[in-house]
Amino acid sequence: MAGYVNLHAGVGKPLWEITIGEYAVWFKGIIGSAWLYPAMTCAIRISILLFYQRIFVPTPQARIKYAIWLLLALQAVYLVVYSILPAFICRPLYKAWHPLERQQYFNDWYYYYIQVALYSTSMAFDAILLVFPLYPVSKLQLPLKKRIGVSVLFMMGAAASIAAAYKLGIFVSEMQRYTDINPEWLRYEMSTRVPPQFDHYGRTFWIPSQVEPTVALIGTSLPALRQSILSVSQRLSTIFTSSGSSSFGNFGKILPKKRVSKAGEHESLSSDDDNVGLRMNYVGAGLQAGKGGTNEHNMV
Repeated sequence: MAGYVNLHAGVGKPLWEITIGEYAVWFKGIIGSAWLYPAMTCAIRISILLFYQRIFVPTPQARIKYAIWLLLALQAVYLVVYSILPAFICRPLYKAWHPLERQQYFNDWYYYYIQVALYSTSMAFDAILLVFPLYPVSKLQLPLKKRIGVSVLFMMGAAASIAAAYKLGIFVSEMQRYTDINPEWLRYEMSTRVPPQFDHYGRTFWIPSQVEPTVALIGTSLPALRQSILSVSQRLSTIFTSSGSSSFGNFGKILPKKRVSKAGEHESLSSDDDNVGLRMNYVGAGLQAGKGGTNEHNMV
């Protein structure tokens, strides 16, 4: 959705060049993200927690199991709460994406406060997931170097907290720019209906909205991806090894093959082998002829 808005909502253009239709797409994206963001981040964190449960719960440390269950329960609370709050951003809600009427119905400060709360809660959960594996990994019977490597691999899954922190910081700082309006923009009536921060909304909202889930999904996939890469490399190694053996086997097929009959005489295995033998005799005859030899026996 963020990619669609970046392409079709006039993001990056001067505010006075954006059309009414593009502003409508822009506001629909903002409302859509208010519901999609909690669901997306909740789903990613649940997948990380279930992965931790599969890895760490078989150990005899019961507190780790209870901590994972508690975090899973908190994800459900997080999703329910932040799926209800956006419904009160604008009443009626459909007015939120009508640029000419939006200002009368849309509560900008309410939207600001719930977004700050949402990003702060999400960042707090990400920070917990970032450090959660450190304790159980420290108890593993592995060399220090390997334990550090395993910890970094697990922490990559929650590295999206860095993007979330940037998104929260820039969102709060941009809110203070309500009075910082481009003089050119003041010449247009839409300047009274569209927040002035929209001139930087591409890099302050939509790009972080794409970076954060991308980093989260890549980081979450790394532990499983490593095992998949090892499996694929082993298969490729087996294929190349067998291919090499087959090549040597095919090379051996060009040589004449003989079998021993019951009488002890050598016989050709196939007509191809006979042809190879004849070609070798002719080569021998040619060599003798080149030396001036006339022995007809060489032509047999």
